[in-house]
Amino acid sequence: MNTNIPIARDLFHNNFTPADYFDLTKAEQASILQFQQEILQLVVLGDDCKEVCKTVCLLLERLLDNAVATVMLLDKEKQCMNVFAAPSVPEACILQLNGLRPGPEAGSCGNAVFRQEPVYIESTLDDPRWQSIRQLAIDFNILSCWSMPVRSKGGECIGSFALSSFEKRLPSPFHRRLLEIGSFIIGIALEQQKINEQLNLSSKVFENSPEAIMIADADKMIISINRALSKTTGYSPEEVIGKPVSIVTSIRHGTKFFQKIWLSVKQFNHWQGEVWGRNKRGLEYPAWFSITPVLGKDNAINYYLINFSDITDKKKSYEIIWRQANYDSLTGLPNRNMFHDRLDHEIKNAARSGIKLAVLFIDLDRFKEVNDSFGHSIGDALLAEAAKRLNRCVRETDTVARLGGDEFTIILNGISDQRCAEMIIQMILVELAKPFHLNSKQAYVSASIGVTFFPDDANDAESLMKNADQAMYAAKNSGRNCWSCFTSNMRTATEIRSRTAYELRHALRSEQFFLTYQPIVELATSRVYKAEALIRWQHPEHGIIYPTEFITIAEEINLITDIGDWVFKQAATQVSHWQTNYNKDFQISINKSPKQFISKMSDWVNHLNEHKINGKSIIVEITENLLLDVHELVVKQLLNYRDAGVQVAIDDFGTGYSSLSYLKKFDIDYLKIDQSFIANLDSESHDRILCEAVITMAHRLGMKVVAEGVETELQKQLLLEMGCDYGQGYFFSKPLTVDKFETFLQSKSCQ
Repeated sequence: MNTNIPIARDLFHNNFTPADYFDLTKAEQASILQFQQEILQLVVLGDDCKEVCKTVCLLLERLLDNAVATVMLLDKEKQCMNVFAAPSVPEACILQLNGLRPGPEAGSCGNAVFRQEPVYIESTLDDPRWQSIRQLAIDFNILSCWSMPVRSKGGECIGSFALSSFEKRLPSPFHRRLLEIGSFIIGIALEQQKINEQLNLSSKVFENSPEAIMIADADKMIISINRALSKTTGYSPEEVIGKPVSIVTSIRHGTKFFQKIWLSVKQFNHWQGEVWGRNKRGLEYPAWFSITPVLGKDNAINYYLINFSDITDKKKSYEIIWRQANYDSLTGLPNRNMFHDRLDHEIKNAARSGIKLAVLFIDLDRFKEVNDSFGHSIGDALLAEAAKRLNRCVRETDTVARLGGDEFTIILNGISDQRCAEMIIQMILVELAKPFHLNSKQAYVSASIGVTFFPDDANDAESLMKNADQAMYAAKNSGRNCWSCFTSNMRTATEIRSRTAYELRHALRSEQFFLTYQPIVELATSRVYKAEALIRWQHPEHGIIYPTEFITIAEEINLITDIGDWVFKQAATQVSHWQTNYNKDFQISINKSPKQFISKMSDWVNHLNEHKINGKSIIVEITENLLLDVHELVVKQLLNYRDAGVQVAIDDFGTGYSSLSYLKKFDIDYLKIDQSFIANLDSESHDRILCEAVITMAHRLGMKVVAEGVETELQKQLLLEMGCDYGQGYFFSKPLTVDKFETFLQSKSCQ
């Protein structure tokens, strides 16, 4: 018997309602419907489970260019995952994937099963969740990966369904919906495979079918039933044979209901759907009926094959799946999907009644430090407790949701004025700032909260969420553990950033960037044979723009690698010229953003080799935090620099982290003391003690020291007395263009 049909029908009615397509384009809606039709047909026809999974993969690959789909299942011991279906994935990749253990660093699929929630990773090369299988991403150019848990009938996670892309991106609502549908179908197909195996073990004959079956004559009188029907209804064969089919259905259905069913059977040679059944004791239950006519040679209906099943358990399972799709499994709060549905609903209510509502965006401060210090289990416990505290701060009519990670949102309904929201926000700040006692551990966090109001600030959910998010970041920038109300200036700032991002791309193509060079002076001799290359943007309208105003944006839009490569090539060419004309040992320092290490392998060493430039001509300046996570690509590039003779400097030393263990792990050549320690330097200041300690430590470790921001003769003399090797700052020279720098060199002894 084909038990796929009731499963497929419930799936369609419970998961593919028109409301699910609210935010999709007509083309996307059409694709969803076509996708549903094709895979539901496979399930209804009872195709082999593996073939169904392969087809689902191929259909999704057809709807998402430059990507491949995979189905991975847990083994019997629930310890390891293995590839079940991956029609477009190379065998070498499959071999590496097999045996994957779910965990927080086991990629998208390993995390989806470990967390039992969808995982959407935009960049596999720098996301810590891909830490243990990073080489796989590198070997097979997997740049992003989105994974959805696959669940069994009882809601147990049994594997994952994923799309791996060869370009960095996040899924659109359309792609997320496709993943959800695919995972549902795969779970159903796998569940159906188990059912079929059980049926094959027992018997395929009519009598032993687990589904209730009866055969009726042309007049719809029962002439035969199987044991499953007796078990389901409580009727023995003698009690129903010769009786009308309606004996096993509820009296709640009227005559017209069944007239439509039999008419459909006659017109389309089949009918299936949900019908309320009734057993011998009169108890009613939801059942899935399938009716197929058996035609004679004259095409007249001789018999009806009617099979049905009690779908009470299935409906309960779908309710569980629905809850898992709409509620956060860790905190029990509504998740992102449910939150947006509720926000849309509350906006409509507020618009009709003419009242206000507030949307709060909450981000926990320093939550990552808790995770790193105590582990993810403590972090999860903290999030669960934070959710309880948030719920205690709001009213029953309000909604608290978890968007993911340490981000929460709240809808405050019926806000008469801003003061009402302020009282709740202040209560939240106080509650979240209290210590968290978690499994004998005590942790502290705070919160940054952004708030926006309907209809004062925006009239739709998307705009309100953007506003609240911008206000939250404003609170972060204000020092954390505070809240910020959205203002139009925030929107203006965002628009400026967007415009700057657009103009940056044009600036690189139009050669609007140029370099300046700031001398680095050897304090003991006043000789200059080092300089730092500093980028400037000659904007056609706004004049010279300094890097502090655009580097962060360049990192956000992934343009930093191209800009960094341009800087390097310009500086490398320049240092070669100065070595020929001024000093053969001249060096140029070049800043390299952490994003440049992670986004792709640098070709700087190859460029040096191609142009026959000595690696010792370059000093790469990096920040302290780059070395803390010890990313594979970072280590690889640092080793390449060491082998090529390129030296490495830690920039802004002293402003980052208290742990200095990374200094022992890497070959660091220079420490650059941040200018904040130099600015107040005098013979009695604490900064002198700190500077002297850094210089002594660096020399003990075989490193040279550069003091940044030197502006006075006194600062220079104190640094010289402490044994500092080099100085850089306006006391010696501001950053200079190439021609002015050469004039400066001619006034100094560079030999």
